[in-house]
Amino acid sequence: MKKILLLGIMLFLANAFVFAQSRVITGTITSTEDNLGVPGATVLVKGTTIGTATDIDGKYSISVPAGSNVLVFTFVGLSPQEINIGSKTTIDVALEPDVQALSEFVITSYGDQSRREITGAISAVKGEVFQDLPVQSFDRAMQGRIAGVQVTSSTGQPGGALTVRIRGVGSINAGNDPLYIVDGVQVANGGLSGQGSQNALASINPNDIESIEVLKDAAAAAIYGAQAANGVVLINTKRGKKGKTNVRLSVQEGIVKPLNLYDVMDASQLSAIKRDAYINAGLNPANAAATYGNPEDPNLESYDWLDALYQDGRVSVYDLSVSGGDEKTTFFLSGSYTKQEAQIIQSDYQRATGRLNLTHRPNQKLTVSAALSLAFQNTNGSIDRGNFVNGPFVAGYSARPNVPIYNEDGTFAPYPSNHLFGYNIVQGVNEETRNGKSVQTVSNLSLTYQFAPWISWTSYFGLDFSDNADVNNRPSTIPAFSSYGGASTFTARRKTNFNTNHNFNFNKKFNDVHTVSGILGFEYKVGNEDLQSATGRGFPNPTLIYLQNAATPFAVNSNYTEFKRAGVFGQAKYDYDDRYTADVTLRRDGNSRFGEEYKWGTFGAVSLGWRLSSEAFLQDVTWLDNLRVRASYGITGNSDIDNFASRTLVGSSGQYLGNGGLTITQLGNDLLTWEEAETFNIGVDGTMFNGRIIATVDFWRKNSNQLLLDTPLPVDSGFGEITRNAGEVRNQGIDIDLQTTNVVIGKFQWSTAFNITLLENELLSLYDGLDRVGNDLIVGKPIDFFYTNEYLGVNPANGLAMYDDGSGTGGYTYLTGESTLAYRGSALPSSYGGLSNSFSYGPVSLEVFFQGQFGNLVTNSDLYNLGSWGSGTDNQLVNQANYWKQPGDITTIGMPYEGGQVPGTSNIGTFSTRLLSDGGYVRLKQVTLKYTLGNAAAQKIGMSSATVFVQGMNLATFTKYNGIDPEVNSVGTSTYGSYPNGKQITAGINLNF
Repeated sequence: MKKILLLGIMLFLANAFVFAQSRVITGTITSTEDNLGVPGATVLVKGTTIGTATDIDGKYSISVPAGSNVLVFTFVGLSPQEINIGSKTTIDVALEPDVQALSEFVITSYGDQSRREITGAISAVKGEVFQDLPVQSFDRAMQGRIAGVQVTSSTGQPGGALTVRIRGVGSINAGNDPLYIVDGVQVANGGLSGQGSQNALASINPNDIESIEVLKDAAAAAIYGAQAANGVVLINTKRGKKGKTNVRLSVQEGIVKPLNLYDVMDASQLSAIKRDAYINAGLNPANAAATYGNPEDPNLESYDWLDALYQDGRVSVYDLSVSGGDEKTTFFLSGSYTKQEAQIIQSDYQRATGRLNLTHRPNQKLTVSAALSLAFQNTNGSIDRGNFVNGPFVAGYSARPNVPIYNEDGTFAPYPSNHLFGYNIVQGVNEETRNGKSVQTVSNLSLTYQFAPWISWTSYFGLDFSDNADVNNRPSTIPAFSSYGGASTFTARRKTNFNTNHNFNFNKKFNDVHTVSGILGFEYKVGNEDLQSATGRGFPNPTLIYLQNAATPFAVNSNYTEFKRAGVFGQAKYDYDDRYTADVTLRRDGNSRFGEEYKWGTFGAVSLGWRLSSEAFLQDVTWLDNLRVRASYGITGNSDIDNFASRTLVGSSGQYLGNGGLTITQLGNDLLTWEEAETFNIGVDGTMFNGRIIATVDFWRKNSNQLLLDTPLPVDSGFGEITRNAGEVRNQGIDIDLQTTNVVIGKFQWSTAFNITLLENELLSLYDGLDRVGNDLIVGKPIDFFYTNEYLGVNPANGLAMYDDGSGTGGYTYLTGESTLAYRGSALPSSYGGLSNSFSYGPVSLEVFFQGQFGNLVTNSDLYNLGSWGSGTDNQLVNQANYWKQPGDITTIGMPYEGGQVPGTSNIGTFSTRLLSDGGYVRLKQVTLKYTLGNAAAQKIGMSSATVFVQGMNLATFTKYNGIDPEVNSVGTSTYGSYPNGKQITAGINLNF
């Protein structure tokens, strides 16, 4: 008995001694992103194996033994913290996002890949970078933020399309757009509506996006094989996280203003230049006065057509999301509404979106995920890009300032029939209907079964579906349409893209140093488009616009097109001790677009990586956190051509003896096959000074061969051209991406993100041994360039336009011809990039972001109308008033001459470098100022956080370009009357609950 009592006393004393030597520390771990508790975070006693995990509310409790005084707090995607315990018994920690850690995994359509193991060229931008920007599509949010990716606005129309090029332009006739994949769904980009630019990618709310990954070389993109020649853009939307439910509300309001407007003449100025143009041409100036007014008349009135067309539009953006979940199910639910009025009257854009992302694990083996989205877009568009009289960006400037817009009773005044076809552009914009409505879903369902910790099977199904309805009504109240009683055209489009893939994923580590991973799978895709349209004329009343009210059925059109693609793919990776990495990818694809015997193509890539910072010889370099070199080579494909380019087509040829007739409309080519892009890439990744400097540099070359090229046929064939594989284009360059934390002093922090791409484009070969095709394609030159006359200025002696005579001696001529034409420069930029500086001091933060491109020439076709030296019938720019008047005048504006062609000279409208200018620019793209309410203050009013902000976009542009907007005029299409970008200023608030 005594022994038992003695043993009990000893155990009690031992326990008391242990408790005397240890402490229990409790607390809560939160994230600075949402100020919510972080479930599953790790708390570790430094130097020991003692640790614990936080509960669902982020709370923890841990016993710390004697002699230990530091706790380490970690969670995936958040920066770890080490805290000295001292005498504290409660330690609460707020972990900040770890940008480098967040980028550790790249989510592809076929599984996740560790960024540390990737040996291809991949760039990323996180959703938080562009969250709450008043942009309608994610492609616009990428502009200037990713090295090697050029994003250009094709139009300033709200919700309008953009042009995206990854590492240059590799194809002449086939598509150059990258492959877009949203949560695994292969999305068809481009426009949804024909009544104003409506971007198919705008159906994805940018605030729903978690990250955007861009695969730039063959090693990164080869698993997509036949679709990846132009790069791949992966968009991953937000998912719920287990823990407390988070509610986020964002509201912002603002205005959009015209970025820049031409300064055009008033009635007095125009009448003066027109009088002299008539006199110089030997015509009666009284005829000029009868049309344009008398410059000596003090009562000559001017009418401001631009003021009647342009406006300050309103911008409204509302966004609500709810996310959360438990151990089995997580969810992300969101809804948004956007409305933006344009800088031109009767032009606006509305969008409503809804999204539900679900992930459910019924057991430890099976995971079911779904991403369901629905978007409605409504566009009231304006005609742009074309010398059209009903386009406000042409006719608004060209309209004569001596012609009234309205009658005295407020109705629209008639416009002179000898100019702009008698079209009053203000009346036209107000009364012509150009409306496009679209409903689109980009949704998916996937099932993953985990056979073992190292191997799983995934079946995936994705759908991109859109319905579009367009209406264009031209009422009889507009004189140009009154002769046939007005017209209405209704168009319905339906686009369906379905893709499915089924694959094995495996990842196994052996002996702690050998890691083998890979993918083996099958994929199938089908895409189709159905279009129906009809036009009716002769409506009894302008308010009756539907076709059943038309007196005359005028035109009917319908078509259906479809393509299919199937492929098998495999990828194997090997990593040794996080130092040496090898990657092999192989894919074989078949596509219905190609010739019968050439439908299938094989694509692949190999890459190697070496992490030098893990080697013993660099272990003493304390300032170097990470250093890795990468090299890759691979071949990817391009099939972006018409669905029936390889087929002989038959079409209707009207009637013959009362019966429908058929004729061959296109010659087929059974030998047509894939265009290929052969890519080489050498890259270096480095992180220094505890993450304060992060740099990536890639040297690359992409040769596009077997181009899908439209080549001419002999005249006696009866056909103009045929699509064949011929020619080669080379793009090569350097991508540089640099992120730095420049200053951290107390509460003040300053960081910088900079990227730039330097590139060259060259046509290496054509077909049949040719070294040029007219003045459009020349071997040794870029594939988009200007071959024209060199304008030398105005001769002070006689006021005539001078051009280089082509002799090479510096001589000039007044008369251009084939001998005076020469290569003048590239339309493709030689560099582009962006620079962002972020400053923060306590709760206040400021971001200033610049974006630009350099080294390209741009056409300004508006000068053909507005800068014609007073020779035409249109209004002129104010600078045209400084025209040549007498011998000895030094000026850039020559002698006005009615009709534009002085005998013995070329017409002033002749295309030359007079209509070209430097297209380079630097734009202050974004400035955002934020104030974030402190956690304690926010919680007092029932919120976890609150942020107020004001921001501006497109605030200033620095350029030598002589037009309105060098960006929208650099996309290679018509520059007549292009729709410029607007300047936006908004203010808003974000609330988290």
